[in-house]
Amino acid sequence: MRKGSERLSKELHIHTVDNIIYQVSAGFLEVTGYNESDLVGKSLLELGVLLKSEHQMSFQVIENRQYGYIFNSDHLPLEVKVSVDSLGNEDYKVYHFEEQKDSALEYTLNNFGGNKTNGNGATAVYSYPDCILLSHDENYITTLCLMNIASDNPIGRCPSFPTSILDVLKRGTSCHEFEVESRGSDGAATYWDINVKMIAGEGTRQYAVTSFYNVTEKTRERKLLTKQKNEMEFILDNMSDAVNILDKDGEYTYINKVGKQFPVRYIPQNIPDIESVNSERLYHAFRMNDTNGEKSSFEDIPEQRVLRGEKLTKHMVVGARELTTAYYECAGTPIYDEEGNIDGGILIYKNSEPSYKIEEYTALQESVEKISMYYASFSHKDHKINYLNQFSFKAFKEEWPEIKTESDIIGKNFFNYYRTEDLEELVQNINISIENKSAYLHKLEFTKDGITYHTKTIFQPIINQHNEVEKIIALGIDISDEELAKKSMEKLLKDQEELFINTSHELKTPLTVISSGAQLLDLYLEHDSLEEYREDILNVNKMTIRNCYRLNRLINNILDISKIDSGLYELYLTNYNIVAIVDDIVESVSQYTKSKGINIIFDPDFEELIMAVDVSKFDRILLNLISNAIKFSIPGEAILIRLVKKDDHTVSVSVKDEGIGIDQKNTDVIFKKFTQLNRNFNRIAEGTGLGLPIAKSLAELHGGSISVESILDEGSTFTIELPIKKMDSGSSNRVNNSNLDRIELIKYEFSDIYF
Repeated sequence: MRKGSERLSKELHIHTVDNIIYQVSAGFLEVTGYNESDLVGKSLLELGVLLKSEHQMSFQVIENRQYGYIFNSDHLPLEVKVSVDSLGNEDYKVYHFEEQKDSALEYTLNNFGGNKTNGNGATAVYSYPDCILLSHDENYITTLCLMNIASDNPIGRCPSFPTSILDVLKRGTSCHEFEVESRGSDGAATYWDINVKMIAGEGTRQYAVTSFYNVTEKTRERKLLTKQKNEMEFILDNMSDAVNILDKDGEYTYINKVGKQFPVRYIPQNIPDIESVNSERLYHAFRMNDTNGEKSSFEDIPEQRVLRGEKLTKHMVVGARELTTAYYECAGTPIYDEEGNIDGGILIYKNSEPSYKIEEYTALQESVEKISMYYASFSHKDHKINYLNQFSFKAFKEEWPEIKTESDIIGKNFFNYYRTEDLEELVQNINISIENKSAYLHKLEFTKDGITYHTKTIFQPIINQHNEVEKIIALGIDISDEELAKKSMEKLLKDQEELFINTSHELKTPLTVISSGAQLLDLYLEHDSLEEYREDILNVNKMTIRNCYRLNRLINNILDISKIDSGLYELYLTNYNIVAIVDDIVESVSQYTKSKGINIIFDPDFEELIMAVDVSKFDRILLNLISNAIKFSIPGEAILIRLVKKDDHTVSVSVKDEGIGIDQKNTDVIFKKFTQLNRNFNRIAEGTGLGLPIAKSLAELHGGSISVESILDEGSTFTIELPIKKMDSGSSNRVNNSNLDRIELIKYEFSDIYF
């Protein structure tokens, strides 16, 4: 894993004058893996960027010595002590690097670092306690993106995790924390199980091997269930009847407020609270008689009868202790597990007067005025509304402005307000639930003011003391957040799947070319025929370089689309002549078009237009459109680039080709990620389908847009529209691109055409 694990100690130093490197020792080159040309002529600031140490120490301000990490050309960490000597003149300095070897670090990197992927999550190695990222696996970048954290070049930095995660990393002990919240700059929360394994190094050194597991969907589901459970317990706690739930052993697992109040005066003083009471202890503390005044045996109390499988309706219980007597009507139902075995029971006790006159069952709506749920009750015969809570009333008023008071709703048909396309089927299912005296769950999706909402409504028949259905309760719960989270996760998984498929396809060709070239060179080396096949070797080398550009373009596109999606992509605007930019681009690519037998023409309507533009990103937009035009054109055809002012506020740049064109039904989808038309039509049209989406996003960052007009078999015209605006004098935030930058960019953008 780590280079130089068996090498002897070597002198590692660099010489500088005025903070510019002019000499590097052979030992430094060997340890870091860089060439002398990579370092000589660079500033100390550039050296820090190259060695990924700029976030830990600044070489130019070291006065005596400093410890930190540098990273070799393979991005592997080396802990070093850096000291500096002045050579007579303060402008001439020698920087000495002494490697602080640590077998524990080497062990950690060998076993946990590198590109080996954590199949269920992501793994990274940090120094402790400064949390410098020393190594990470392939999934780590994806993890940072999901957290909405900057993910480009993270090696050598302390990650910008939220405090909740940094506290875990800086704890200094091995631990496993569950459902740690990470809230991104956009306010969206993700949740992570984090496993930290501390490894002790030499001296005081320590390393934290940290694994991240995405549990966002599971956590959101748990939170939703907890919220629903709490809301349901709120409803039960506000009922006027006692509700007791017990397990198969007779232990109470839930008692609502009224249930706790009924027997509290009868509980012996040595029992701390009602939750610690089981059915047997309650029986001995609270005498239970039948209606004849005879004490019931323990086996005949409602709890034991329900646990034997009996279903109780209107069962009378008389409770007495000393001089106090209370009368209850009990309803009990057994609870069964998946295998049909009794797993517990539910009992509802109503307080009755001594005369046994049973009050009409108090409907659940009397306890749900303050909850944020839709609640209404209506007649099961004619569906007329007889009650709705304030939450439902407010929603009805917003939907139907003619509703002023509750009297405008009471007595009206419930289904005049519950809008659903399957109304007839819904009513049939509710009628079936009435016959079975069971609840029916109905899910509903509707759109209001352009926003889609999701609800689920429980239609519950209410049974009176005569075992007859009295009315229907409708309890609605908003599950829009749950559905949104579900759809977001489905989209994320689909995008990841398409990314892997398209990336795998795109990687195959350049890797095959590079591999074939390497095998050919091996063959020439084995036969000592390098000079004989010099031309072939040069061609192989050119082919390898072009395909390396192609691979780099693929990686950059994937990183860029991730940054764009996470809102981390920024513009660096400067005032520039847009005519000169387009003219320079056309001149730079003319040699490529000529080699394809294609003529490229630039026809501007004016000679100069100064406007604010990010030159490098505009280059990418226009080069992408030109490369697409070349791909789908044949020799002898022409590409025409027009530059016109639509009005005083908008400039238009169009790229017109005479190629194969695009079917009208596909003009809307080509700007979507991972969309690649004509994959089977022409090999040169291969790609991941990220070029046009990136170009569209970059145009929109400028405040503009991209559109296409095309006729199949006749050609296409892609048009960029940008706002004409200028930066204030002195406020430009980036210098102009150099021609060298544009030449490199062309090599990347055209890499999948010329190979």
